[in-house]
Amino acid sequence: MTRPVLPRPALALFLILLSSVIFLARPVTGLAEEAPVWRYTVKPGDTLIAIAGRYLNRPEQWPRVQNSNRVEDPYRMRPGTVLRIPATMLRQSPGPARLEKLSGTVRWRSGEGEWQPASPGQLLGIGSALETSGEASALIVLADGSRMLIASSSLLKFDTLSLYADGLMADTRVRLERGQADVSVDPKAPGTRHLMIRTPSAQAVVRGTQFRVGADAEQTREETLSGQVTVGASGRQVLVSRGQGTVARAGETPIRPVPLLPAADLAGLPTRFEHLPLRFPLPSLPGARQWRGEIAADDSFSLILLEKSAGRDALSFADLPNGRYALRLRGIDDRGLQGIDALHSFVVFARPFPPGLNSPGDSATIRSATPRFAWGSVLDVARYRIQVSTVPDFSTVLHDVTLSESTWETPQELPAGRLYWRAHSLLPDGSSGPWSRPAAFDYKPGPGPVDLGRSALQVERDRLEMTLPAPPPGLFYEAVLSADRAMIPALVTVRSDDGRLLLPWEGSGSYFLGLRLVDLSDGTAGPFAVQRIDMPPSRLWMLLLLLPLML
Repeated sequence: MTRPVLPRPALALFLILLSSVIFLARPVTGLAEEAPVWRYTVKPGDTLIAIAGRYLNRPEQWPRVQNSNRVEDPYRMRPGTVLRIPATMLRQSPGPARLEKLSGTVRWRSGEGEWQPASPGQLLGIGSALETSGEASALIVLADGSRMLIASSSLLKFDTLSLYADGLMADTRVRLERGQADVSVDPKAPGTRHLMIRTPSAQAVVRGTQFRVGADAEQTREETLSGQVTVGASGRQVLVSRGQGTVARAGETPIRPVPLLPAADLAGLPTRFEHLPLRFPLPSLPGARQWRGEIAADDSFSLILLEKSAGRDALSFADLPNGRYALRLRGIDDRGLQGIDALHSFVVFARPFPPGLNSPGDSATIRSATPRFAWGSVLDVARYRIQVSTVPDFSTVLHDVTLSESTWETPQELPAGRLYWRAHSLLPDGSSGPWSRPAAFDYKPGPGPVDLGRSALQVERDRLEMTLPAPPPGLFYEAVLSADRAMIPALVTVRSDDGRLLLPWEGSGSYFLGLRLVDLSDGTAGPFAVQRIDMPPSRLWMLLLLLPLML
């Protein structure tokens, strides 16, 4: 019976897929683990004996290769023929992983040794482990060129790191005990790769180039971004294609693959931050129960600087230095599967920090035409620049000054009405930070003096009656009767909202009547207008004086 022969394009695609076979998780009962096999493509002039001499650890075993691959003539092989050679027959050398980059606190150890701080460029050998803290990430480059971006709070152990056939085949086996790994395999890279990632609860065979794996003691989560993944647990397998994900909980079979949430629309997110913390309002995405946000220095996301999960309101990050960054945001469904990435670029320009605006405070009302402005000091700042404007965008400016002090008084009177002021910090080299958020305040001139020339006063023996023009809007009259010109102490105080005043008083002699306008909103009072009042003697006293003459 003649065996079917694959067309050359189909055969090439098949070989590429096989070269990136990846196994995940501890072996699960009922699922066979494929042994590493090197696939060598015969070149013109190759002989089986010469190939064995170059690559086998025991060249005399070339007949085993001939028999297993059914080679008729070991001296005349057709170019393009693919030989399958078990890795156990090949010459082996160490293929350590390299810690390419790190952010935050990352530590490592060899075997059961003590944990040590990790550093970029160091090699990780067989038996070593790598751990990232709660706000850290690490980029690992494997011997076959595959890249693993390890997220925060992850623990990764290296079981096998081997190269075969002068580096033409790599066998790498690691354990992801907890956390998340983003794996990227270059399908165009030469050679054969065998990469196995173990997790506590499932096994997956990946024929693809990009995927995510998340693991803890309870479950394994897998999301396929490119290619296909076969996930198995408890004797059952499911095929997870590109754009799908599955979950395998401890002791259970994997769920049927489901579509990942699509990328969200991030068009409405801010592109520039001048004040901290960074706050990104979350977009609307049907099916998203939570969100995961990651920040990197650029769109390549070779390293994660910050990461956070949030609900449905907003995603906040505490701090970042000035610079350009990229946000990678994805929705999380009710199964815990993370969706397709959406990317958003933004700029941080927050340093040196602007000073805090103390006085006038936001929404304050001032009465002085030349008020005193005050702001907080900023560490390592040499000077401050202050601006006062009548419009919130500061397109027109009343005052623009630079000074080293933290207080300043306007040299000219301000116009009445709503005004705005802001400040920013200047470093010794002259560079400046962002403006503070403007503080709006109202300048309301204090109530003026009362015009007594427009008043009508009538003095009776038991009261004073006065009629004045109605007070200006927002003001009222206050009248005080006192024996002292300074209006202290006040013998009688009355208020009038319409200009009519009635001061009841029993007595005679000279007194002082003070009138002033008072602001209804805050009680600010103008100066007293004072006039002297002579109260006539009571008629009852006149009767008492005449009483002896009547007897």
